[in-house]
Amino acid sequence: MNTINEKRTILIIDGYHLLHKGYYGSLKRKKVALNRDGIQINAIYTFIAKIIEIVNKNNYYTVIVTMDMDQGCWRRELYPEYKAKRKDTPESLIPQKDIIREFLTAANIPWYEMPRYEADDLIGTINKIATKLDYDVHILSNDKDIFQLIGDQTQVITNISKNDEHIFVDESLVLEKFGCKPSQVSYIKALMGDPSDNIKGVRHLHYNQAIQLLEKYQTIDEIFKHIDEIKPLISKRLIDNKEHILLNAKITKIQDRLPVGRVDLKPLRINWYGFNKFLKKHKMWAYVTQVNKIIENNKNSKSK
Repeated sequence: MNTINEKRTILIIDGYHLLHKGYYGSLKRKKVALNRDGIQINAIYTFIAKIIEIVNKNNYYTVIVTMDMDQGCWRRELYPEYKAKRKDTPESLIPQKDIIREFLTAANIPWYEMPRYEADDLIGTINKIATKLDYDVHILSNDKDIFQLIGDQTQVITNISKNDEHIFVDESLVLEKFGCKPSQVSYIKALMGDPSDNIKGVRHLHYNQAIQLLEKYQTIDEIFKHIDEIKPLISKRLIDNKEHILLNAKITKIQDRLPVGRVDLKPLRINWYGFNKFLKKHKMWAYVTQVNKIIENNKNSKSK
């Protein structure tokens, strides 16, 4: 039986998710952490704590972080209302994104971002490259769009609800929770919409009806190819909304062929000295002690 390391399992982290979780999760504290320049770094604390936890467990062959860029997105080019109702990124979180990029570079942790594309698309592309090379992939994210990437070699680590601990989501759990296969997650969103992304679905189409259509025809294209077989009331709703449904199907589908260049799938080699230098620069003294211990333990293990 293979262990995780023997099977070469990689972890892809949705950096945007982890930063937001740390940012909002620490706002209730009486004192919000600042670096030596007076920049708020509360999100960074949680991010780095998670990295240390992951590295110390030594369960992964390598760890890769994907980031969103604060620029236009190809989905908004197709559908300007995409995510239009979401609040803007808090001003105090914006500089923390740049600091996290600095941290990842200093610690020698591979990270990727690309103009016009979201972290989901980078995750999709890296996942496809890794699984083709026979890696297993775990994806740390709370974005349920990522569920469409789940397969024999890919699982998602997430919270089903805010009160849940992290769990591993596989194909059977997607079927149990959503009533469809992972590959159909984008199709169910195309039909039903998604308020969190400001995507409108087909009015008066019920979830069970959408699931039944996908069970029978598998994809949006096949549904429209067999539209004459569908009950008149439902088929009329689909035909009246065909253009919108097809647009939804495009923007809800995660891209997996981005020109990211060579993806770094070498074994993870943390630069602990660069890590420590970063921590001292930003006055993150609580973690300096932990990293010093790791450096000392590494020295002792090499000397034996």
